[in-house]
Amino acid sequence: MATEDKELRLLFALFDVDNSGSLTKDELHQLLQSPDPDGPSVSEQQVADYLKLADTDNSGDISVDEFVHFINTNVQQGAYGLKSIFRTIDTSGDGFVEKDEFEQVKKTNQQLNKTLVSIFDKKFQQDSSSKVTYEQFVEGVNEYYTSLGK
Repeated sequence: MATEDKELRLLFALFDVDNSGSLTKDELHQLLQSPDPDGPSVSEQQVADYLKLADTDNSGDISVDEFVHFINTNVQQGAYGLKSIFRTIDTSGDGFVEKDEFEQVKKTNQQLNKTLVSIFDKKFQQDSSSKVTYEQFVEGVNEYYTSLGK
């Protein structure tokens, strides 16, 4: 459970674009929206419904604790996390995120979290093949999270 909560907190941090410690309605929309332009879209009503369910203190946004509790309570274990983020960015499905593949995702998803972009950019700089594996991605996320002192 502790590992799953840590992964959920990492996931939360990746979508907390403004680093406010909470997910706004727009950030929640980004989290729910597939980065694949041909993927499923989410309506404003669906975003509002999720916000209403997860925002237990009625503050208008979702804290990290509310997020972790909501996911643990409502989402099947293993259906979320870093692997799913990696898979959505790995549009070719070959197990690698190539630099040009990531650039295409950035173009089609203008609101992509700056932290996520930074993690991939750093990993591309470290790897001369311009490919990032899932393991390298997780390593980058852990490095980022550790740098926050959490």
